Amino acid sequence: MTLLRLTFVALAISTMKTMAETNTPPLTRLPELEVVGTPPTVTPWTLPPVEGTKIYESRKSTVVDLTAQPPVINQTHRQAAAHVPGLLISESSGPTHLNQNYRGIGDPHESEFVLTLKDGVPIVSDWFGYSTVYFAPPLEAIQRVEFLRGGAALLYGPQPGPVLNYVTKDPPADVPFRLSSQNVFGSDSLYGGFHWAGGTVDQFGYLAAYSRLQGDGPRRNADYESDWGLLKLTWQADDATRWVFTFDGGAKNVGEPGRLSLAQYRANRDFTRTPFDRIFIERYMPVLSLERQLSEDSLLTWKAWGGYQDRFSRRQINALTNNLDRQEFYFGGMEARLRHDWDWDGERQTLTIGAVGYGAEAPRYRERGTPLTATRGTRVFELERHTAYGALFAENLFRAGRLTVTPSVRLDVFEIAAQENFNTTVTRALIDESQFHIVPLGGLGATWQLTPRNQLYGSASTAYRPLRYDDLVNPTSNTQLAPSDLEPSLTWHLELGVRGSPTTYWNYDTSVFFIHYDDVIENRILGGGNVERANSGAARYLGWEAATELDLVRWWDEEIARRYGSVAVFGNVSLLTAEFTDGANEDRRPAYAPDYIIKTGLKYTHTNRAKLALTGTLVADSFWQDNNQAGTVGTATIPAYGVWDLTGEWTLWRNSVTVLAGINNLFDEDYYSRVRSDGIEPALRRTYFVGFRVQWP
Repeated sequence: MTLLRLTFVALAISTMKTMAETNTPPLTRLPELEVVGTPPTVTPWTLPPVEGTKIYESRKSTVVDLTAQPPVINQTHRQAAAHVPGLLISESSGPTHLNQNYRGIGDPHESEFVLTLKDGVPIVSDWFGYSTVYFAPPLEAIQRVEFLRGGAALLYGPQPGPVLNYVTKDPPADVPFRLSSQNVFGSDSLYGGFHWAGGTVDQFGYLAAYSRLQGDGPRRNADYESDWGLLKLTWQADDATRWVFTFDGGAKNVGEPGRLSLAQYRANRDFTRTPFDRIFIERYMPVLSLERQLSEDSLLTWKAWGGYQDRFSRRQINALTNNLDRQEFYFGGMEARLRHDWDWDGERQTLTIGAVGYGAEAPRYRERGTPLTATRGTRVFELERHTAYGALFAENLFRAGRLTVTPSVRLDVFEIAAQENFNTTVTRALIDESQFHIVPLGGLGATWQLTPRNQLYGSASTAYRPLRYDDLVNPTSNTQLAPSDLEPSLTWHLELGVRGSPTTYWNYDTSVFFIHYDDVIENRILGGGNVERANSGAARYLGWEAATELDLVRWWDEEIARRYGSVAVFGNVSLLTAEFTDGANEDRRPAYAPDYIIKTGLKYTHTNRAKLALTGTLVADSFWQDNNQAGTVGTATIPAYGVWDLTGEWTLWRNSVTVLAGINNLFDEDYYSRVRSDGIEPALRRTYFVGFRVQWP
């Protein structure tokens, strides 16, 4: 015990003794009352065992509270992912794009192998046929990010990777009206504005937000502009019923200066190869959700959503002509979940059941235009595409003392179809292909409470990769024919770990995992130089993950931490070995599967007055394509790199005026983490930003 504590205790005892001796009335001894508290059973950055109508027990999860760190400016997703071991961010100079994968599974291009949600609803272009993320919500609008590993498909649906769920902020509950405006300026003419107004009046809450992001980028034709808005309304109809309506939408216009060969990159990483290429995205999605407490033991949640996305790109194909591609997505879905708590053998058990339905229409066409700035041209092909999907799922959390066991089942049924109406760019026959599949999934998880603050957990689960529209029909290929026996890819996930909070200032989570990826879809060689998409590959992934965080000041003295703030050191590591065990790439290493990913840093926080973070991301080298070949790019690998960021905010006056500043890529690392068949995409060098936020009241 420190001298400060001893002095404080001595003074307190002396004061109480004096008061007791000088007071005339005799003291009365009250009956002794023993208060027993239950400390947390998992780390603070882990999802609870049960939340709402969802069971997270035995699944590995990470929760990142974005309000507990300096704001992430310019959609720098590696900072938001700094506490998530194994999540690889493949960076592009257009900050509105999101490219990520996990544990080496799949190309991170547009996050196709990670199911990405917002408030539990998919924000991908098409849940099945085109599972790309073109419009991630501004991180200033996000309260927390939930990252769920093995068993995620049993809870949410397809993809062999994990689930990433952005949870938006709720309306302020403490005031009827609050207004906030954040404005940030930085390198390459960056401007980032995030403005919102909201409050709660009686049982009604409201939040309206608007985000504007623009900049010139580091290269010619690397400019971007993005507008996004959110309306969130809540209604507490009674003690048992809560309605939430959200509508968000946005549009962005992003230049594409072109990827570079290794020789071009070394000669001038700022060279612009395609000065007129651009991509335009619009997306709008309303969501209505209900939470209803049916009884003391039963809770119902229901949500319905719909939306529209327009993806239009202009890409140069020669000195005079460009390709003008448009893909539109009309989608809608509905989900219902029921949780029922019941008693057995003196313990509380939890059952959840649910169903989901989804449908999408996704027409696509291409035109050829001249000159290179054209946005209209002669139509060269046209397709109709659609998806229909339904699922039933159930799981039960059985509790027996320190042991919990959670069996889960899910049955997915889907149809995916693509039809060429006409195609003047190919000489093969037009393709009209549809596929219908039933995919049963299952899993089993268990935990053992080693101590009140430490837990052993394990799980075994299945997941799958659905077919894509391009697996059925590739309108740009003259040699890819319709598949003859294509099935979804299947994965098995095994994980065993231990996690806990031994003290209030130290948390940890570590696990080993094994993933078997079967029926990987590859090209099968046919006669006459033709190919088809077929299940011919298999891969395995074996690794270890660990994460920890230690609050140094609270470790030293709780009182000093309360008065002057906390300094926490955190770190996580993911070690991975992966290889193809069958198929065209047998004995090769999967793309974007580095041997290690290390993330670490320091955080200083002082209530709501100050936040400062130094974060580092270190990634081993990796191949950029599964065949481990250089292709026309001139290199087969992405070299190892390490990037550090320093960001902070300081509230100058009450909670009303705050200044923001930061340096991204602090040590000016010259690197790239994204390569495709047409070249290298340079990552941003050192950039700066400064700004301010005003809020009333």
